[in-house]
Amino acid sequence: MSDIQTSTIRVPKNVLEDIKIYCRKAGQPVGEWVEKAWRFLQKNDFDIYDTEATPFLPVPAEVEKERSQVDALCKLMSEFIISQKQAQLPPPDIQQKATDRIAELEHLIGKYQEKLDSLSEDKTRLIKERLQWEQKYYDRDKQNYMLSEKLQKQGELLEIAKTELRHCKGFFHLQMRAF
Repeated sequence: MSDIQTSTIRVPKNVLEDIKIYCRKAGQPVGEWVEKAWRFLQKNDFDIYDTEATPFLPVPAEVEKERSQVDALCKLMSEFIISQKQAQLPPPDIQQKATDRIAELEHLIGKYQEKLDSLSEDKTRLIKERLQWEQKYYDRDKQNYMLSEKLQKQGELLEIAKTELRHCKGFFHLQMRAF
């Protein structure tokens, strides 16, 4: 490479920068990259100015024959699959009836779902009402129970007071006789 005479090739700056970045990453000088790129184009017979051409590799006759046999087999297989589908699948009118029935059932499912949602809301509302009533009656029963206990205690105190009063009357009655 050192014995090669150098020359300047004019390229846009952005292209030159891209090439330099690529060469730095590859660890090769720009001149070597240009030389390898040119050899690659020559070796592969690329005409970079031909916009319609596509790279082409010659295909041996054996490969072409095999490829055409594979294409023929693929076509036969495709025809077989289509015929089997037609033999296996029901006729289009039955498919249409089934599709219509599915749509009808989906519509009914939607209606039933709406009804189910409505019933679920009613159930939730009724449960809340029942809980409110239970709480109301629980509170009332609790108050009645507390009142009942209070009355029972007052009754017990009243009985004790009556007993004490009888003792006191008996005591005073005895005391009065003694005077």
